[in-house]
Amino acid sequence: MNKHLASFLKLAISLGLGVGLIYWFVSKMTPEDIALTKDAFSRANYFWILLAPLLGFVSNFSRTERWRMLLEPTGHRPDFWNTYFSVVLMYFFNLLFPRLGEVTRCSILARYENVPLDKSIGTMVVERIVDLISIILVGSLVLFVEYDTLYAYFNETVLNKKASEPTETSYLKWIILGSIVLIGLGGAFFVQHKYGFARLKALLIERLKGFAEGLKSIRYLRQPFMFVFHSVFIWVCYFLMVYFSFYALPETASLGVFAGLACLFMGGFAMVATPGGIGVYPAMISQVLVLYGINSTIGYAFGSIVWVAQTGSVLVGGALSLLLVAIINRGSSLAKN
Repeated sequence: MNKHLASFLKLAISLGLGVGLIYWFVSKMTPEDIALTKDAFSRANYFWILLAPLLGFVSNFSRTERWRMLLEPTGHRPDFWNTYFSVVLMYFFNLLFPRLGEVTRCSILARYENVPLDKSIGTMVVERIVDLISIILVGSLVLFVEYDTLYAYFNETVLNKKASEPTETSYLKWIILGSIVLIGLGGAFFVQHKYGFARLKALLIERLKGFAEGLKSIRYLRQPFMFVFHSVFIWVCYFLMVYFSFYALPETASLGVFAGLACLFMGGFAMVATPGGIGVYPAMISQVLVLYGINSTIGYAFGSIVWVAQTGSVLVGGALSLLLVAIINRGSSLAKN
């Protein structure tokens, strides 16, 4: 019961954050901002917007093949299409409930391909590590190349503002900071009282060892070069999804490669902050594009257009995958009966 309650609270908090951000952004909009947003939606070139979801489906081919490569050393080589549909369904069910997609993905292979859950879950740990390393590399590259732009923005919006802000705002910042510290101390006291830090430390060490073992399993791959190729190709597709979307609006059409990488990096974190990035993704993209001289309202409209297209493609792709995975396995299900 406690587990279900904790899961429900996590979902409620993340959804509340997303909906709250949408409300906050919309409530701050002037009538001119609302008109500008509607205008951006009406004049966007949806050829480029719809190209992004297609690239997402293409990236899933590499994600599918990479997963099959990881499963091969365990003695399993699942059918390509069952694996592909399970990957698409992972994104679909993650929109409904955090981490439900990962469970569904592994359950499909367990049901139709006889891949044990522990083995498929173990390979997903490796996938997560590789994806984490990839996004850290993207972020490091953006920080290295765009350091001056980021510093100038921080200096203008934070350091210079600090001196001119009224005292009440400064007090508010200290109240918020104090609240965060109190919540942190309260959380630490709760962990110490219920579990003890020794147990928490042991758990963290165990998890780190599991990650290390997961990385070591890559050496058993039959085609390590292809594994690297698919890993790189996935992130190239993710980048192109953002970069090509820039051409949808005249205001963003001239943005370059590093603006795309910055949106990819921050958008990646937005997607895990709330289910499907609801509320957070457009807000995050808006703030990133401000760095490159794009009006924040246009940036928010652009992020919203991209988010709607991607979320719609996940819903459509998930619904089709549910149907197709049932159809292609109908014969095997009848044979079992």
